[in-house]
Amino acid sequence: MASHAIFEELSLERYNIVRRIGGGTHGSAYLVNSQKDVGSQYVLKKIFLQNATELERNLAEREVQLLRRLSHPFILGYIESFTYRNHLCIVTEYCEAGELYTYLKARKKLLPEAQVLEWFTQIALAVKKVHDNKILHRDLKTQNVFLTKSGDVKLGDFGIARTLRDPAEMAMTIVGTPYYMSPEIIEGRPYDFKSDIWSLGCILYEMATLQHPFQASDMSGLVTKVLRGQIVPLPDHYSEGLR
Repeated sequence: MASHAIFEELSLERYNIVRRIGGGTHGSAYLVNSQKDVGSQYVLKKIFLQNATELERNLAEREVQLLRRLSHPFILGYIESFTYRNHLCIVTEYCEAGELYTYLKARKKLLPEAQVLEWFTQIALAVKKVHDNKILHRDLKTQNVFLTKSGDVKLGDFGIARTLRDPAEMAMTIVGTPYYMSPEIIEGRPYDFKSDIWSLGCILYEMATLQHPFQASDMSGLVTKVLRGQIVPLPDHYSEGLR
C-alpha cells in the first residue's frame, strides 16, 4: 500500500494513472495520461529498485540506454525515464491495439497474405535498425510486437537485449522464449544476429498460421523439433513465394 501511495504522488507531478496494465514482483506497468501533453497516453513502467536484484537493475538500465538509441517508425518510442523514491520509471509510446500475440490468438481465420507481408516487413525493418546498432534483441516474439490504432506494428521490450562491440562477436547467455529460440541457443552454443533472424522467421510463421512453428507437449519434445527443424508447411492459402 505504501508503495502505491508513493506512486500516486509521482503521478500527480507528471502523469495521471488511467489503469494498471501489467506487472510482476518488482514492478508494474501503467497506462497514463500526460499532464504536459494533454490527450497523450503513454505506458509508464515502474520498477521498485530497493527490492530489485542487481541483475534486474542492470536489465532495466540497459533497456533505457537502448531505447534512447533506437528511434524508428516501427520501434516502440522512448519518451523519458527518471527515478523517484527508489522507483525507476520508464515512459514509452502506447500502442492502443495491444500485442500482436493477443490479436493472432483471438483471430478465427488466416490473415490475408498482404497483411502478413506488411507486418513482416515492418518488423524486419525494426530488427534491421536494432542490428545496425550492433544490438541483439534476443527475445523476438509476438508478445513483444505491438499494434497501433493505424494498423502498423512496433517492436518493443529490450530488457534482455545485448550490445555486441563488433559484428564478429558472439553471445553465450541462454535467454529468450523457447518457442522462438534458435538451435544454437538451445544447444548452448555461441550465437549472433542470425538467432534474431530465426526468431523473426518464427514470427512470420505464426502470423501466417496463427500457431507456433514448433509445438510439443513438453520441453524435451519442443527442443527435438527445433533442432530437427520439424514444421508443418504453410497453408496453400498463401502464394508459393511466401511458402
